[in-house]
Amino acid sequence: MKTTNAILAIVLSLLMAISIVGCTAQPAQAPAQSQAEAAPEQEAPAGDSGKIRVALILPGSLNDGGWNANAYAGLMSLQDKGYEVAFTENVVISAIEEALNNYAAKEYDLIVGHGFEFGEPTLRVAPQYPDVNFFVSGKVPDGVDLNALPANVGFMDMKEYEAAYLAGIVAGGVTKTNIIGYIAGLEIPSQLSDMAGFVQGVASINPDAKVYGVVTGTFEDPAKGQEAANAQIDMGADIICQSADSTGMGAIQAAADKGVYIIGYGSDQNEIQPDLVLTSFITKNSEVVEKQVTRIEEGTFGGLWEPGVADGICYIAPYHGLEGAIPDTVKAAVEDAKAKIISGELVVPAIYDRIDEKIG
Repeated sequence: MKTTNAILAIVLSLLMAISIVGCTAQPAQAPAQSQAEAAPEQEAPAGDSGKIRVALILPGSLNDGGWNANAYAGLMSLQDKGYEVAFTENVVISAIEEALNNYAAKEYDLIVGHGFEFGEPTLRVAPQYPDVNFFVSGKVPDGVDLNALPANVGFMDMKEYEAAYLAGIVAGGVTKTNIIGYIAGLEIPSQLSDMAGFVQGVASINPDAKVYGVVTGTFEDPAKGQEAANAQIDMGADIICQSADSTGMGAIQAAADKGVYIIGYGSDQNEIQPDLVLTSFITKNSEVVEKQVTRIEEGTFGGLWEPGVADGICYIAPYHGLEGAIPDTVKAAVEDAKAKIISGELVVPAIYDRIDEKIG
């Protein structure tokens, strides 16, 4: 395995090939695909009276097959255990603060804002409700002093980019054309670091491969994802990786239409296209949501939590029936990198800046 400096040197040369369509627009509010269309806030039947009440606020659809669906599964697991739960999906950035206030006013014990975009609104709302616990599934906003975080606020700066790195090894080892496409959602730290981690993984096993990435500016537009993936396939990409939730579903469809291999995101997406999804890189959002309840019950809630591959929170899915499409040397490289990440011998650099700013 190359040293970090060598990898970064290769990454910078590969990133010369990446074309990013950056966008600062808020994610579009797609029509809800659930009962939430009739009632934005959905409450499940009350659980045991003494249990913590949990509310989950999702930036996208709970039916996106990835980031949001995974967190919703965790909420439903809590409901099955007798907790009272509620959720709101498809919350646009401008409505986040109102959603937080609504649940806090109803005295929910834990409110989970599922994404980086919830950070600043949470820090504005939380001090008004010291008896309510707020958790953000994302990086602490720049410039915020960790030592000054309110005691009732927790953040998760997950090292999802480590799993993206492992997925990049798979892509770099399988590609025949040495052209790989990547479809991202919003231009936020987790998305940019995932893309950079993926490119680093590709570079570690195949320095001749080029990754062409697009930040679509939305998690909720399958048509845009399909259009972007088609453009990459027309350029010769024989593998498409997506980390764009519902937008990524369009990318998967484009790849399926052309018989191109896919790397999924957010959940094991092999069942969507069993003959084409090589693997998926995943954060166990279901476990993340449940763990916050445990931390509250144990009195350890709050501060910054930084789980990654070593914690079992971030990982790549099994290869399923596509074992034969992945050379044994590539599988071995993935396992070697995973072991070194866990031991600390390999540190995947976290790159949170816009990638195109790193082009000389």
